[in-house]
Amino acid sequence: MALKNLKVFSPSKVNIDHAKVEAYLHGEKIFPTTIELDLTQKCTRSCPGCPYSVSRRAGLTLQLPFLDRLFSVLGKQTAGIVLSGGESTIVPHFPETVALAKKRGIREIAVISNGANIHVPEVQEALLEHVTCIRISLYDWQEYDSESFLTTLKKIEGLRNRIEKEGSSLEIGASILTLTEVNHRYESVGLHALNAGIDWLYFHPYCVDWDKKRPMQADQSGVLESIERLRDAAPETANIQVPLERYSERPLYFKKLHGAFFLIQVGADGINYAGPENKYESDSELLNLNDYLEEDFLWHPQRLKRLEAINSDNYRFIGTRHRPPMFSDYIERLIQIRENPEAATTLTNPGEDRFSYPNII
Repeated sequence: MALKNLKVFSPSKVNIDHAKVEAYLHGEKIFPTTIELDLTQKCTRSCPGCPYSVSRRAGLTLQLPFLDRLFSVLGKQTAGIVLSGGESTIVPHFPETVALAKKRGIREIAVISNGANIHVPEVQEALLEHVTCIRISLYDWQEYDSESFLTTLKKIEGLRNRIEKEGSSLEIGASILTLTEVNHRYESVGLHALNAGIDWLYFHPYCVDWDKKRPMQADQSGVLESIERLRDAAPETANIQVPLERYSERPLYFKKLHGAFFLIQVGADGINYAGPENKYESDSELLNLNDYLEEDFLWHPQRLKRLEAINSDNYRFIGTRHRPPMFSDYIERLIQIRENPEAATTLTNPGEDRFSYPNII
């Protein structure tokens, strides 16, 4: 079970492999720590405000030959993978995909899911055998405990029972999107999720204006105080994860999108994008891997040129405070400290934070 004092996320997690960061800062070629991959654009839901609802109309799904090639290039050097989407568990070859990732050398596999298929035996078996953790996004709880929300909780209970019965190391997380309008619901919903048998509960800000040029976080006033009320009501052992840096109003700054060298995003269309928050946006395409997926694709001149051109002034998704810009800001501050130690700002040093899933950044 995930330990309460281990963080799932912080900007400093990019520095968990300090030698890799040092190599990057010295201009050496590095492999990413994590690849995030959309196995499919298809989904069992059509949620209001979903940034990918339009892009998945094509229903693209990555096939095993492409995946085998990608995993063969990255697997021995990139130890972590996140399967996102879309809903990856509805893909017929989901079990083969996670087995293939393990076979090619990927050590930690995380799945982000809406929970729709976690009761299906073949999906459960793949999760129990190959997957490190599954994070279930909780929906339909904002006004009351809906039938679909309660059904998801029952599916979580069923998966927990199989984990306990069969001794699997699979861990279950759950995530809740936050915004001011639903502050009154976190305590009830959080306790429900914890009682269903999750290992950890993760909060992160709901974002809006995905159909506009610059999406941003919804109002988060009072969110942290409301989560504290949940902490007070929850069992002392409850693992409640709140990435405070995502709720900070401190501006992010970076001269280059450093984070995209450590976390890479591949869409269900086979294109490498600048980050998970801007997949399927044409101005965020780095390299089409359908056209070029050689051993050196990470250092393809087109990919490097596009990354060099992205900075905090022109990164139009910066207001959502997702991982690539947060990692980039962290690394930029490392560079500033290196150049001028006397002007160092407060920055978490390597080793101060302790993390779950070190290969999933």
